[in-house]
Amino acid sequence: MNDMTTSPPAAAGPYRPSLAISGRDWLIIIAAFALSRLALYGMGYFGVQLYGTPGIGPLQAYCQFDCVWFQRIIENGYDLYPRWLSKGNAANWAFMPLYPMLSGGLSSLLNVESLIGLMLVTNIAFFFSLPAMLLVLRQLKLGEDSARFGVWLLAFSPFSAYFVSGYGESMFMLFMLLMFLFAYREQWLLVGFIGIFISGTRNLGVMMVFPVLILALQAYGWREFFRFTERAFKVVFSIWLIPLGLFSYMVYLYHLTGDAFAFKHIQVAWGRYMDSPLDWWLSGFELGGRKAYLSIMVIFGWCLNLYLFSQKRWAEATLMFICCTIPLMTGLNAMPRYMFGLYPTLLAIILLTHRWPALRPAVLCVSGMVASFIAVAFVNFKFFTV
Repeated sequence: MNDMTTSPPAAAGPYRPSLAISGRDWLIIIAAFALSRLALYGMGYFGVQLYGTPGIGPLQAYCQFDCVWFQRIIENGYDLYPRWLSKGNAANWAFMPLYPMLSGGLSSLLNVESLIGLMLVTNIAFFFSLPAMLLVLRQLKLGEDSARFGVWLLAFSPFSAYFVSGYGESMFMLFMLLMFLFAYREQWLLVGFIGIFISGTRNLGVMMVFPVLILALQAYGWREFFRFTERAFKVVFSIWLIPLGLFSYMVYLYHLTGDAFAFKHIQVAWGRYMDSPLDWWLSGFELGGRKAYLSIMVIFGWCLNLYLFSQKRWAEATLMFICCTIPLMTGLNAMPRYMFGLYPTLLAIILLTHRWPALRPAVLCVSGMVASFIAVAFVNFKFFTV
């Protein structure tokens, strides 16, 4: 396998393959998008007819858990005080604003219900994440086979149910892929601009400052930042831009509730509180059942993370470590979704299959089967899928 860690000399500029996508590529992208939507919405529809409540349409079937919270934000705005869940101690402050804002705006523009707006934004964002994945893998010079495999893996990833549901996962993935693409290409102002959106989509999006800084240091070296050059200024400026989405929401929450960190503090309503990630992980094996499954999935994520570090993909591995460790510090719930909603997790699998191409059919087969199982469980409100 080619060494992908060596940056070109500064004078030569970054490697920038064309952003053009061929007609064959678009056929693959459209096929992956259409087949994944057909399979997942179909599995959801028949899954709920067979095992759930007959008469529910495929879009309604996929509006579970967080989707309901996003609908409330669109229809009623952010809560003034906690009033949800059985104890009445939950509020929708935990959910970042960009996804419901865009969905609500589209719903109003098209004069459709909020659920349709949520699903449209999810699917539009996911469609564009497919060519973004293709371009990112081309930028890494992994070859056409690996790049196209990456498109199919993203379309049928194990937790792709969240890429067809009323969740912000598709937007988060799209913005992450674009940030890495432009960071690889050293287009720092674009990185910073997109960073505003990713930190407004999920609070962990602010952690993109770390891979951006690492990629800049790999490209230029740390001495560049003490010379106050133009490109060093662009990097620093882009890093300062990334948190603006989150900071803007914090200002809004301060004026609404008097607590800028209300998005964090309200997590106790879902049983999330800070503790050692190792303690949470070990507790899964002690409790057994779905908790043990979540702890096993954490091990799988750690293995992929270690593989990224072993391949010297420092930026991607660091982001994966941070974005998996911080949620684990507050509990095991949703850990598989958090892991497979990250580009670095998929990159680790793609790098493995780049080394052993014979694994690709098996990986896609297993991934698709797991995706189908998770989809049927998700639409039937099985909590282990969260």
